[in-house]
Amino acid sequence: MESLSQKIQQVVGSNSVYSIPPYQRQYQWNEDLWQALVHDVAVMQDVPESEPAHWLGILLLTADETVRFPDDDSLARYSVIDGQQRLVTLVIWLSALYWHAKDNKQEINFDIHKISKLNPQKVDQAPLKIVLDNTWLDRSAETFRNSQVLQAYMYFRFVLWLGEDALMEEQAIKVPKFIQPDETVSLNEIWSKHLNSRRGKGLQRSAQVKSQKLIDSTRRNLRVFTLIHEPLKDEPQAIIFDTLNGNRVQLEALDHVRNSVFVRLDTQVASKIFDEHWEPAEHVLRDLKLKRQQPGVNFIYDYVISKGEKKKQGTINKNKGAAHFTRMTKGLKDQNLSDFIVKDLVYAMRVWPVVVRQRDSVELDGTQIRIDEKILESISTIRELSSGPVNPLVLLYLGAHLKGELSLNEVLARLNLIENYLVRLILSNEPLSPLRSKMMDICGSIDEKLDETSLQKALIDNGWVRDEVIENKFEERNMYEEATPSALGAIFRGIEVELSGQGANKFKVAKKYYTIEHIYPRKNTKWKVDLKKWKTNEERMKPYLHTLGNLTVVTGKHNSAVGNKSLKEKQAYPKVLGNSAPLRIHASWEDAGQWTESEIKKRSLKLLSKIRERWPDISPY
Repeated sequence: MESLSQKIQQVVGSNSVYSIPPYQRQYQWNEDLWQALVHDVAVMQDVPESEPAHWLGILLLTADETVRFPDDDSLARYSVIDGQQRLVTLVIWLSALYWHAKDNKQEINFDIHKISKLNPQKVDQAPLKIVLDNTWLDRSAETFRNSQVLQAYMYFRFVLWLGEDALMEEQAIKVPKFIQPDETVSLNEIWSKHLNSRRGKGLQRSAQVKSQKLIDSTRRNLRVFTLIHEPLKDEPQAIIFDTLNGNRVQLEALDHVRNSVFVRLDTQVASKIFDEHWEPAEHVLRDLKLKRQQPGVNFIYDYVISKGEKKKQGTINKNKGAAHFTRMTKGLKDQNLSDFIVKDLVYAMRVWPVVVRQRDSVELDGTQIRIDEKILESISTIRELSSGPVNPLVLLYLGAHLKGELSLNEVLARLNLIENYLVRLILSNEPLSPLRSKMMDICGSIDEKLDETSLQKALIDNGWVRDEVIENKFEERNMYEEATPSALGAIFRGIEVELSGQGANKFKVAKKYYTIEHIYPRKNTKWKVDLKKWKTNEERMKPYLHTLGNLTVVTGKHNSAVGNKSLKEKQAYPKVLGNSAPLRIHASWEDAGQWTESEIKKRSLKLLSKIRERWPDISPY
């Protein structure tokens, strides 16, 4: 591998072409990094050229024979494997300096159009052309106003307009929101007004920057360490890339995974797979709106666990998902790697949005496939019972079903077993907090085997709760405070389906829709006369307040209207047309003559019998 310590003027001279492979992320640097570069350039502008240059980092390149310029075959052509963010930033910064000088009639010995050619990501190509041509204020640039490339250029132009003091700031400058200048208001007036606004508080203009001096400082006093990969002699690009990026925090897991697999492929093969398979799947994944979650990070975490890697790598750490993935795939190359990306990894990327219930269909081979309603209902139930930790198991079986490896009935049987496992943990008041760890162990034990027996054994070996454990004093067990409302709602819905069949009301406990309600209320003022009449009292009722037998599902409207009222008032409300859809789970309390600890215990056991019918014990012990 050829290694060079190069000044920026050597890197972005006029004799090279740099292309960013399509599988790399688009330009993403932000204000903090832009200001750090500006500050470094400003600090170095008075340093003599004889002094050591400021080191910016590593640039990893490989020869790119796919780029041809018939008129000039002397150009050195490179594909940028690592370092594209700083390379693109440097071009934007130099362009900002060049056009700032031109717009302010400053003489400079530099031409932005004579530097090395840069072919960025497709999404960044038009914005970069706008930057190089200084057409950022034209109406034609409106479409690209939110591009990070254009945002960087606007940032640099504003900082240069502010003057020398702004260059020396170590914290990012608060730039004005873009307003299109026209014949009535100039850019200078817009920016001057910003200095008097709340956002621009503390900013003021200072001595005009010396553009030539800053250009010289950038080109002569900044340096990168360039590594030029030679495929016939060197370690594979992927190994070098992973070595350079292993602990980098700026690369999100999916970015790192994308780079680490595509960098191992032939350039043309990589471009074809990226355009036809990866990019559409990643676009869907990135568009998901998940509370407090990063889709790319969570997908890689779930995916690696689903492959059974706990058994091979030990505990899978969410923050090290990309590193776990790299270890998992390190032996793949050439056709095996291509097949893996298309038929396994990208396939899982397309399925995962359904797993997290953000989509009801999957696009496979150009066809939109709607997932069977029964599968969607079961996945929703699993998420209500546990939220995210069970995603890897669902991903494994749903993916297998869509590949034709499991029939509809077979995948439903696997999902029902997972439901069963979760319901039993909840009914026994077992804590769910180590559930992710249990799922890692279960997936490791299954090791991608799809047969029902393997799943049953893994569930039994990892905390399956037997009937006798659930039955032990079940009628006194606090369910309301130990289980989430959504989990209780899922269990009640399962009981309703067992009582009414598949045509049952598939209610969902959620704000404004259905809620979990106490039959005997927590505020029992209106019950005291009845309790005395029924020959019981508050103390005897207290142990049964939060048990399953004293809970039910009602509409939000019902709950707010009669939540703490007497039994008769509660019984009358659902029978008023429009107040509550009829549910079979109400039957044992709606017509009860009294509601004491005895009735609550009986109802708990009756509900438990229906739970056991829907989710039977499979443990042989």
